[in-house]
Order: sequence, then structure tokens, then C-alpha cells
Amino acid sequence: MNIVEVKNLRKIYRPRKNPVEALRGVSFNIAKGEIFGILGVNGAGKSTTLNILMGLLTATSGEVRFFGQDFFSNESAFKSRMNIATAYADLAGNITVYQNLKVFALMYGVANYRKKIEAMLDYFGIEHLRNERFDGLSAGQKTRVNLCKSLLNDPEILLLDEPTASLDPSIAARVRETLLVLRRDKKTTILMTSHNMNEVEQMCDRVALLHQGRIYRTDTPKNLQSFLRVPSMEEVFIKLARGEFEE
Repeated sequence: MNIVEVKNLRKIYRPRKNPVEALRGVSFNIAKGEIFGILGVNGAGKSTTLNILMGLLTATSGEVRFFGQDFFSNESAFKSRMNIATAYADLAGNITVYQNLKVFALMYGVANYRKKIEAMLDYFGIEHLRNERFDGLSAGQKTRVNLCKSLLNDPEILLLDEPTASLDPSIAARVRETLLVLRRDKKTTILMTSHNMNEVEQMCDRVALLHQGRIYRTDTPKNLQSFLRVPSMEEVFIKLARGEFEE
């Protein structure tokens, strides 16, 4: 069963001069419990795609369906069933880590939110930061707080933009382990981007190759390597960045 369905998604930014077509007919489906990766260089359209799926950007055209229903007309109903974490977005800087997480827990209607927040802080090893202001944290600490936020409501759909960026190897490994457990035990559907090719190969059931706003191919990491006749996802990414696979 497809939980996420994206069809012919387009996004055009219209400054006063020279409109930019960030997405040029992006289409893909994600099954329940699948970890689906979007791979591309900076500017390929990865974050634009995620922001549209989270309702933070308006698409120029196209269709997005969650759980078989139109996302754009049911956006508020879906948001309680999904969450997002990105290494490139800040939470409120002038309040503490705990206060930030409390705000989101209340927004998502998390039952017994105090216990849930404490458990998340402990799991990601940042319980000692609970009373620190968010704007005083390091990049890696902010990433961990964002991950805590993304799991507060036990989302059925989880959108992750560079989820392990700025993390030390041990914490990054814990994040990957957590995502695999969520997929196994709760059938969480995960859409992620990453520049860590080992992570993509380890985590993703399928990967979409996004280049200049278009998806050129979607397949398993192993099949993509075979198709491009390369030994690793790192080599797949190099070919993707150079556009050497264009048909």
C-alpha cells in the first residue's frame, strides 16, 4: 500500500526576473514502512520537495496524496500523523530546549508529554541541555533537538532532511538504528535526504535520483549501482552530480 503518492510535482519561484523552475514534474510513491531516499546535489530540489510535503511551501502544480487522500485539501488533518527534522532549520532561539519541545508536544497533542520529552532527551544524550537556550547550542546539538522534536508524536510519516548532519559517529549510528527500529516495529514510512552515501546504502529501500528538478531513475541502491556499472553509492552520486546518466 502506498502511503505517499507524488505525481508531476512542479515548483516555480517567480522573482522579478528569471523565474527558477525548482521542480520539473517530480513523481514517486512510497509504500507503508518503506525508507525512501532522495539523492541529489545542493540545489537539485530535495528540500523544496520536503517543504511542499510538509506544507511549508505551495506547489505550482501537481498532486500529493497521503493515505490515499489529497494532501493539499486535508493538510491540517495529516500534520498530526507526520513530522519533520532538518539540520537546516532552527527552533525558537530565545527559549530553552525543553520549552521548544513542550511547544511542539502541545501542538501535536502528545499525551503525558513531560515523560515523552524526558525520554527523547535521554535517548539522544542531551538531557543536560534541557534548560539551555536553543540559540546557544552547537550545530550537532541542534540537530539532536530537532530529532527529538520529530519523534514526539510517533509519526506515521517521517520526513528527514540530512538527519545525521553535524552528528558525531556514535550519535549518527544511534539515529540510524532508531529509524530502522521504527520501520521494523511501527511500520513508519520515512522519506529522507542525505549526503552520506554509506547511510543511504545502509538505510534506504529505494532511492530517487534527483537532478536539476527532475527524477531520472528510482530503484534500490544495489540496482542503481548495477545500472550505472559502479561499485558504490558514492560513485552513483558522482555520476548524478555530473549528469552522466541523462537519457
